[in-house]
Amino acid sequence: MSFTIKQLPETTDYWAGAEQNKLLIQCCKSCSKHYFPPSPICPMCSSRQIEWVQASGKATLYSYSITQTPWPYWPQGQQPMSVALVELEEGVRLISTVIGCEQTPQALEIDMPLQATWTRCGEKGPNLLCFQKVETGAQA
Repeated sequence: MSFTIKQLPETTDYWAGAEQNKLLIQCCKSCSKHYFPPSPICPMCSSRQIEWVQASGKATLYSYSITQTPWPYWPQGQQPMSVALVELEEGVRLISTVIGCEQTPQALEIDMPLQATWTRCGEKGPNLLCFQKVETGAQA
């Protein structure tokens, strides 16, 4: 199954970064706060002085749910899948998934260190942001 993502003007830079395996988030030049999802106005101080910056990709697992029925476009054989609330080192929380480990409560530990990675959905599908577990002391 193939799909496309409707790119709104404020998300174009995010998806361009994703195609290059780069996690781009916005940072306000007025208050220095990082935020996501993208917006032309800072949600903290309402400034329009914003820029795109590359996030470190380092994160921790804040919360999650395990679904037995993954998204229809998710790669075959990767079931079940986690729907994870991840907190980036920059303080931004976003929804993604954790890959590369069992999708069980025993394997998905709250506060475990994660690193951003990317998964292509289908031949022509988008490059989706995912996270993988990092062994303690191994985060780059």
